[in-house]
Amino acid sequence: MSDFGRFHRILDSHFHTQSMLQRGMDVFSIYNMLFSEGFIGGIDIGCNHHDLPERYELLKDYPQILLSGAMGPWEAGVSETKPTEPELGIQNVKSISQIEEELEILKANLIRYNAAFIGEIGLDYYWDYGTHEKQHLIFETQMKWASEMGKCVLIHDRDADDDTIDVIRRLGPSKGGVIHCFNGCEALMTTALEHNYFISFAGNLTFKKNENLRELLKKVPLDRLLLETDSPYLTPVPFRGKDNSPAYVIHTFACAAQTLGMPLEELTEHISLNYKQLCSR
Repeated sequence: MSDFGRFHRILDSHFHTQSMLQRGMDVFSIYNMLFSEGFIGGIDIGCNHHDLPERYELLKDYPQILLSGAMGPWEAGVSETKPTEPELGIQNVKSISQIEEELEILKANLIRYNAAFIGEIGLDYYWDYGTHEKQHLIFETQMKWASEMGKCVLIHDRDADDDTIDVIRRLGPSKGGVIHCFNGCEALMTTALEHNYFISFAGNLTFKKNENLRELLKKVPLDRLLLETDSPYLTPVPFRGKDNSPAYVIHTFACAAQTLGMPLEELTEHISLNYKQLCSR
């Protein structure tokens, strides 16, 4: 352990405090430990259009944790073509007018609480929430806001690579953002890099079967690379199968360093500088 602590200059660019709390995790003890060991901080991600006020109160004593607010694709309502996604418990069909009303609530909260980022937003055709029309309404509205408000976006993409690429090409936004939990689509990676995005890898980078993802990691410029946990999801090896924690991001850092053939300390320096750049846009 260095004199600075084992999490010196380590960060987590994407995690969900409320979701961890809902699973009974002792989140604030984890955060206190991390910061005592040199953790830089990271970005707390909400899961719905109305959660910013509660998250603001939960995390007001942790200025190193920045808030991102958004409507994700799951807020298009229950899939009108596929079985319900079990994790979020979405059960209701939403009308366009309801979605538009919820977008207005979100916009007011983004302004009132001065959220640092808009995200996670995007498209999810794996669960196929609502309809594609509703998902696009939610996604594209927030992409336009990001340019208007001068904010970066954090993008979720699952089985919707071509449409996500199209939206990025059309709508930017002007300050770019992050492709969160990069899924291995090289065309999406290339487009995102061309539009001033960072590429963020999660715990699935450590999975034995994901050699292709590790090969793509080598193609990301070092000044555009971020790492995350997506806690409490996508727990890295050797804790796969358990609830994820921002403390486990160190295993993803170690895997990335090994894949890139560089010392962990050197990679950590690059990632921390990239995160600083993202936050200063």
